Amino acid sequence: MVTPHGAVSQEQGDPDQLRMLGQCKGCLFEEIDLSERRMTGIDVRETTFRNVDFTNAGLGISIFDNAVLENVSFNGADLSGASFSDAQLTNVTFEGADLRAAVFEGVRLVGTDLQAGILCNTQMPDDMMDNSDCN
Repeated sequence: MVTPHGAVSQEQGDPDQLRMLGQCKGCLFEEIDLSERRMTGIDVRETTFRNVDFTNAGLGISIFDNAVLENVSFNGADLSGASFSDAQLTNVTFEGADLRAAVFEGVRLVGTDLQAGILCNTQMPDDMMDNSDCN
């Protein structure tokens, strides 16, 4: 739905839509605990996540392109091969998260430290590759 001012409204997301290879483009998720869930390959482009816990979740090869993430925890999550291109990350934590081969091209970071995750063949926001945790 397009509002008179040109902003697109977001539908409230259903956590059950976020399952393996699921999608919920342009949805809104707030105050949800999705820790420990296996959601490999989800497509959540242009989705907004506020106060969401993805601790230890399986999110490999997921697509978060153009998403807005605020106060989100990915601590210990598997984000290998995930894409966050052009996303906005504010107060997002990645402590111990698997960020191998993840893409953060064009990402805007506020209060967010990607270095807390496991980095190997990880494309950073400055278009440089970080291999600091490769074995």
